[in-house]
Amino acid sequence: MAEKLTGQVGAGHGLPSAEKGGLLATKMARRDFGKLLGAHTVVLSTLSLAACGGGGDDTPKVYPAATPIADATAQPATIGSYQRKNGYFTWSVTASGVDRGIEVYIPKGARQREYWISITLPEDVQSNQFLGDAGWFDIADESLACLLIMKPGSTGKWGDVKTEQAYVTAAMATLVSSGTHYSAMTYHYVVGYGAGAAPLQLYAASNPLSMISQVYLEANVDDAYTALLSAAGNTQVGATVQPNHMDFTGYTDINGNPVTDKRTFAAQFYRDVPIPTWFVGTTSPSLLSYWSGVNDSDVVPVTDANFGQIFWQNKTTSNALATAGSEVKAQVASNPNRTRLNNPAVTRNIYSFLTQYSGYDNNTVYGHFITRRLDYKQAIAAKSMVYKDHMWSGSTTQQTYIVYVPDSVKKNYSLTKPAPVVFATHGAGQTAFVFMEATDIKEVADKHGFIAVTYDTTTTPYLTDLVGLVKQDCQSLGYAADVSRLYVYGHSAGGGATTGFARDDTLIGTFAAFGITSGTFPAATATSSKKLLPFYAIYGEYDYWPMKFGPLVAGDFRGSQNGQYALSANCQDYWLKRLLNKTLADEVAAPTYTLKDGISASLVPLNTPISLILKPTATANRYKIRTWDRNGVPLFVWGQCYGRGHNLITGDINKIWEEWFSKWQKGSEADTLLYWKDGVGTGQSTVLKQV
Repeated sequence: MAEKLTGQVGAGHGLPSAEKGGLLATKMARRDFGKLLGAHTVVLSTLSLAACGGGGDDTPKVYPAATPIADATAQPATIGSYQRKNGYFTWSVTASGVDRGIEVYIPKGARQREYWISITLPEDVQSNQFLGDAGWFDIADESLACLLIMKPGSTGKWGDVKTEQAYVTAAMATLVSSGTHYSAMTYHYVVGYGAGAAPLQLYAASNPLSMISQVYLEANVDDAYTALLSAAGNTQVGATVQPNHMDFTGYTDINGNPVTDKRTFAAQFYRDVPIPTWFVGTTSPSLLSYWSGVNDSDVVPVTDANFGQIFWQNKTTSNALATAGSEVKAQVASNPNRTRLNNPAVTRNIYSFLTQYSGYDNNTVYGHFITRRLDYKQAIAAKSMVYKDHMWSGSTTQQTYIVYVPDSVKKNYSLTKPAPVVFATHGAGQTAFVFMEATDIKEVADKHGFIAVTYDTTTTPYLTDLVGLVKQDCQSLGYAADVSRLYVYGHSAGGGATTGFARDDTLIGTFAAFGITSGTFPAATATSSKKLLPFYAIYGEYDYWPMKFGPLVAGDFRGSQNGQYALSANCQDYWLKRLLNKTLADEVAAPTYTLKDGISASLVPLNTPISLILKPTATANRYKIRTWDRNGVPLFVWGQCYGRGHNLITGDINKIWEEWFSKWQKGSEADTLLYWKDGVGTGQSTVLKQV
């Protein structure tokens, strides 16, 4: 029987739209679809999963056994963004008072703080033999993906699902950025085999903000399990009707009194967070019903050669915030044909399904989103990307940077027609890969036509060096970087670094405009530049630091870190003084800004449930934007994103490009900038003298 393989391992798949029509001629409530799908076997295809394939040689292969990870020698910190331990290891976690074994596979060359694949093994298998025969070691070595392996207990059988869910929870908790032995981004791909699918699936349903995509093979459950899954989905995200996990109990205002100044949005539930899902083999109809509801799936499937029948998310009727900011679609795919669980062809399809997607923000439901994942090997081969380590002269560690040239740049720019470049500075605990991938700046770059650069080091000497390297790299890809249209953006700690760049004359002479999201604010020094420059800032309503314009007063929420309330006010005061010769006190007393209020003509009353962003057809509805100008030229923007926590959303980057970077260009004369109201090259520009 022939096996149908996907393309290159790590492929980032485009997500086609499902054909409209048939049952979609009439609207159907998302939960009603789950009832219809209960009879899914009627419409599922008979595509083969190659039950006989995957080997050719019946001689059993011998694979290395796992060794204790505590015994492994860590590489020195100078290794930079790479995992410091490589190999196949055993470890243990404690769940329900019992020590249970886990295994990890960390291929050489794997990087820190990237996505892992977490696997629950089938019953009665030897883990190394199963993983090897299934091709997981090969895929990990090829893609540099790390594996977390969860196993049945000493009997070789999975036990009670609640007990096993505690074990899965403890195992998954080792995947943190500052782990004891390894480092991971806390967004997960998960794969569950047979009886091991049940506890992993329940974990995913109970932790949807940490999930990217999932695959389950031979997943069969009873009514009791279905009730547990339903209960998980009906759990409200957060202890209060706030848009995240934040419980305001114990939070105080600047006077030490309980926070009263807060906005409440209509609650979201775990079932409201889409997780793209693929079922392989026999599957309980209740599982298909549940996940189709979660993913707002169409009732008319699309046939796919690799995945069987795909029920794509219906973006027209979906309320899912995680996919609202882009064209990306969630899905539920199902192929009922049975196969060997260790079939390597199927494993490659599993990997391909999972890696269609990336994810970002695992703590705020109104900030969480899923995106398309790039195929980095393919991008490099197509001369769309440079992915390098750089040991610059001021560092003893390897630093990674990525240059991405999207299709829109390839179409519109060349060596003789230079393209704009955005240097994006990641937050603490992230990497160049995470910031390129998860934040979706790659999609924004393609949408708007600029080259995107992400990088690991945030010092002026490094960034100065990097600009020169990126110019060369763009040339090697067949494109020129427009030195008059270089921009720097930063998030969180990267936002703090960007405010530092904006005080350095060297970098002010390099970049045309600056922008941050949720950035910290390092104090200015005596040597800080006083030149004029365009600066755009966006903060979230439930950010670490308050997004409020003006100083905090009694009753105000002072930020989710509960103690750093002055940083945003300090940021406002600094830029008003430097760019406009005003103080924050002046602006509070007699405002001179222009206000663009996407929320309403006036603020929605505090402490009032609203449904504004439950149907997020217009991302602009989440923003209030204050703009200050000097002689008719805007210089400072303070943006507020409602319902968002500390992490950015794709709308933030879009706004910074559309409303800021796209309008600024360095002038041909020293210390001059050009402001183009309708975008660079359109209409008439205004000259801004920086000194």
